[in-house]
Amino acid sequence: MHLHVGLYLDGQHGWRWTDALGAAVVGPLGLLDLLETQLGLLQAPVSRAQRIVQYRDCLQSRDDPGRCYHRSFHTDELRTAERLLAWRDEWHLHGWNGDFQEPAPRRLRDLAEVERAAVERLAPSLGERLQEVERALRGHTPPIASLTLLDPIEDFPKRWRKVLAHLPIRPAPAPEAPGQGWLARLQGALRQLRSDATLAPLAYEADGGLTVVQAETAALAGRWVAAQLDGGDDLLVTAGPGGRLDEILATAGRARLGVSEPSAFRPPLQVLPLALEMLWEPLDLAVLLRFLTHPICPLPHHARRRLAEALAERPGLGGPRWRAALAAIEADEIRFGQVPAARRKIAEWIEHERHAPVTGADLGTVIARVDRLAGFFHGRLAEAASASGALDGAALEQCRAVSLALTDLAAQGMTHIRPRQLQLLVSQATARGCEHPLRHAEVGACRRVTHPGAAIEPADQVLWWPLAMPPLPGRQPWSRAEWAALRAAGADLPTTATLLEREARAWLRPLLAARRRLVLVLPPAGEEVHPVWQTVRALVPDVPVQPLEALLSEPAADRVGVAYQPLPTRRRYWRFEADLTRLQRETESYSSLEPLLFNPYQWLLHYPARIRPSRLLALPDDFRLYGNLAHGLIERWFRRPALCLDDSAWKPWFDPAFDQIIAEEGALLRMPGRGSDLQGFKARLRRALEHLLRQLRQAGVAHVDPEQPLAGVYPGGSLAGSADLVLERQDGRHAILDLKWQGDRKYRDKLKSGGQLQLILYAELARQRFAMTPGLAYFILGQGRLLANADDWFPAAEVVQAERPESAGQLWQRFLVTWEWRREQLRQGRVEVALEVIEPLDDAGLNPPETGLCLQTLNPRYNDYVALAGWEA
Repeated sequence: MHLHVGLYLDGQHGWRWTDALGAAVVGPLGLLDLLETQLGLLQAPVSRAQRIVQYRDCLQSRDDPGRCYHRSFHTDELRTAERLLAWRDEWHLHGWNGDFQEPAPRRLRDLAEVERAAVERLAPSLGERLQEVERALRGHTPPIASLTLLDPIEDFPKRWRKVLAHLPIRPAPAPEAPGQGWLARLQGALRQLRSDATLAPLAYEADGGLTVVQAETAALAGRWVAAQLDGGDDLLVTAGPGGRLDEILATAGRARLGVSEPSAFRPPLQVLPLALEMLWEPLDLAVLLRFLTHPICPLPHHARRRLAEALAERPGLGGPRWRAALAAIEADEIRFGQVPAARRKIAEWIEHERHAPVTGADLGTVIARVDRLAGFFHGRLAEAASASGALDGAALEQCRAVSLALTDLAAQGMTHIRPRQLQLLVSQATARGCEHPLRHAEVGACRRVTHPGAAIEPADQVLWWPLAMPPLPGRQPWSRAEWAALRAAGADLPTTATLLEREARAWLRPLLAARRRLVLVLPPAGEEVHPVWQTVRALVPDVPVQPLEALLSEPAADRVGVAYQPLPTRRRYWRFEADLTRLQRETESYSSLEPLLFNPYQWLLHYPARIRPSRLLALPDDFRLYGNLAHGLIERWFRRPALCLDDSAWKPWFDPAFDQIIAEEGALLRMPGRGSDLQGFKARLRRALEHLLRQLRQAGVAHVDPEQPLAGVYPGGSLAGSADLVLERQDGRHAILDLKWQGDRKYRDKLKSGGQLQLILYAELARQRFAMTPGLAYFILGQGRLLANADDWFPAAEVVQAERPESAGQLWQRFLVTWEWRREQLRQGRVEVALEVIEPLDDAGLNPPETGLCLQTLNPRYNDYVALAGWEA
């Protein structure tokens, strides 16, 4: 076997494939896999999460108040174990013998003491695996005829150098100078620059050998780069958004590169973190909603969709809306003849006991939950296609790694685990995630590397996009005394300066690999550039940077002109060659009549056209949440069998009833950081209920019907609605009270202008039912104010004087006039777009009738069709 080995080649594809048996190009991990296979040293892989748990046990076994890690360990055991394990593994990779000579600094002595336990309890690290390989090579010779090192052997860690000493190494051939013309001179200067920092600058020559461009956006740069990949001998260097470039190549009709950056956010890998986040009290409803709407979920689809809709409408568990959803789920299973398993699964995954983050969750409960999810993914593997099966397999391994780590913790005597500890285990088990299984390189795809050090072969054209600042080696955490002790113990750790020098050599490889053309694509202005560009700019001060926008705006012979097509402009009226009255519904309500009267295009798009906004579910977290909770609590109070308006009954009832409705329909307010919101809402609602009962008591109310359905007729057909509170006095007179959470100014204006359409409609329906005109008022819950046009029904109301004092019957007649006016416009095919940004037409035939309602401009915040009204010219 003939091998080519480089430090940066794992997972790279920067060389041409050759038809040859017994030849391979590999990185360090690839070589280790080959050697362990040939020497019979392969072992079952152990996840990093499990190794952290094992090292935690080692630290705990040697812990005492005098240890350097004692305080950190007792603050966060697993994070401390993670950091110290990384140190320990790095030492072994660079040759540490497991002990330190006296006298050694305290930190090193403590970790050497822990190492005595780690020898027996900890799965081997990369350095220890190399040590085993090196021992085996002393008595066995693997079938490797030659091994060409593409990087200096001194750049490899010490354990690797010992392994390589047993193999037939041959030096890499001297790098050729592939460039032509001025590019060759630039490459020669770059090589000479390593030894002569005072090299004289080069004068730039525009022979096409070097092109430097910059775009204002990454998307534009990607499209330009895709156009440069013409199917020849190209090499693309990109550590950036390779997946985006693949999509650009596909849209341009070019061969995909098969780019798929490993991601921990592939859909199957998201399920375990979501399932474990639901263990904690209080329940994070946003997590629950994501769990229910996730494309992969252990709950049946029909069940989770109903539960998600219930949660988005009333964010809580156990309330009427939640119970209705459960009943519908059971009915679905009976109707479709399915095994009634959804209810049991809902109990397992959602309606279970939760745990306080401070004390943690019982390990047995967590392990059972993880194993249950592992069983779910195991079942999916039997049915999945090859693509989804690869992702499900990654999720199954994630679950197994977490389960093994938790089992090890239980064996070490731990009984409970806190949220942050559990999150760490999941993140370590997930590691870098997995690649997209459907991203494959297509025939004709160019070579691509993500690290410049993997550019080991020349190419006619080398493109580097984006030439942005790479991650640099960090500062080492060791003192001078610790450095000396580590070196004395065999650990040949590279300094930060050594690592930077090694990276700087690797950065030059793409520049030296170009034969005909080198293309450098700088990141957008304001972003930090790669040190390579600083080197090139210092060597060639006059190199021009071409803006891509200017290049793409230049005329070209092969470009096809596209006629300008403007966006539809805003118009006050839409015209149709049809009678639109036939689109009206048989039964209308306030919700449909308001847009019909005040903004007809909004009514047209919502009802006849049935255009709906996205069904993406979201939790309500604004005045609608507070309004729903306030309505619900007041309804529960008045649903009680006996009406009681004095303080002796409602005050002891309020606190438990409030807590219950919050748990069932407003659990968002129990989330961390929402304590002040919850207490503020509770105080306002208590005050509002007190004011409301006082108003009813002073009005002599004898009976209250909450959420009372009303029905009747009008010239257009049937009319229906639901009044918040229908009140009845001892004398038999009725009133309708409409509850609003906020909007004191808004509803004052309605009463003042006679635009209280909802109350007008309810008054007519109540008149048809009770044969008398009821009293009408708004009650603003947030401010505890009752607003009315007169005090004849509510003596303590705040009276808002109308501009045109009229009775409910007169306002109903105004409504009929306005409705008939709009109906006539629909008959003529006219639909008004009533927005403030569009000036009304100066046409007497289109003006509203004086005997009708005062037209109102609806708030565009609640108009889903603003964008469909047109755009400015």
